[in-house]
Amino acid sequence: MPNTTHNSVIDNSTKKLLIIDDDPVSRDLIEYYLTGVVDEFAHASSGIEGIRIAEEFVPDVIVLDISMPRMDGFEVCKQLKESAITRDIFVLFLTTCDNSVQIAKGLDYGASDYLTKPCVRMELQARVRMALRTKQMSDSLREQALIDGLTNLANRNAFDDAIRAAIADYTRNGHPFGLLLMDLDHFKKVNDVHGHGVGDETLAHVGEVLKRTCRGYDVAARYGGDEFALLLNRTTKIEAARVGQRLVDDVRKISLKTSEHQVRITASVGLKCSPDEPGEIDAKMYFKAADDALYEAKSLGRDRLVEWSSVQPLGYPGGTE
Repeated sequence: MPNTTHNSVIDNSTKKLLIIDDDPVSRDLIEYYLTGVVDEFAHASSGIEGIRIAEEFVPDVIVLDISMPRMDGFEVCKQLKESAITRDIFVLFLTTCDNSVQIAKGLDYGASDYLTKPCVRMELQARVRMALRTKQMSDSLREQALIDGLTNLANRNAFDDAIRAAIADYTRNGHPFGLLLMDLDHFKKVNDVHGHGVGDETLAHVGEVLKRTCRGYDVAARYGGDEFALLLNRTTKIEAARVGQRLVDDVRKISLKTSEHQVRITASVGLKCSPDEPGEIDAKMYFKAADDALYEAKSLGRDRLVEWSSVQPLGYPGGTE
């Protein structure tokens, strides 16, 4: 379990750091040097443990030793960057000498900066402060560029990036995931009858439903218009189907009052889960399978979930209203 130092109040400004190093003296010294710079710490004594803790703890910065037995820091960094959960964490790697080849290799694997061992206190503090500032700016810019303004969900570009990361994680590590595509049924009538203001309010309510459905490592997006997508990372088929049915049920409960009417909506959802046996996945074909399941849900009367594995791909040219 992570060795954490907890504050009495934890908020979004809490700065978290993970130290991955097989030397306990080095780990303790780094934490000692960074106390006051960082609010919470976690320790890992091996690469495998470090990856697991990184996915649970989700730090802002990882200080990663390159020279470790069984799994070295280069491989750890590579796997961290392939995971949708950990890919945006800033990695500072530790090297025992100022070796330009080793430094270049670490940066190529996705590290953001490096330090030489033994660490100099002031240099360590300065580099970690810089990493934290850069991470904060990067998160802010990423949020502005990748968030849908109406629903505050991820936009299409962000979701496409997330699905690629999930496929890479599945291909390399076998972690299952599910893709849910959702269309609002006859949504055009809402805009035509009640106006686009009510339509936008409806979409915002759907966004809230999706956000409540998400765990911290899932990704919900407004994919375009009244189309939504939900990526369920590390989720079994049974769990994904349960989430999809809950989405259908919760959207059905949405009710908006206008001056003259009560506006209610339903949704059709298509689900595609990763295969039981890990292997290469083509992102476009994966989306196509989920879209086929969505089309089948509409063909069967809408307001329902259909999983792709229970139907044959239909190969239709596009969705319907």
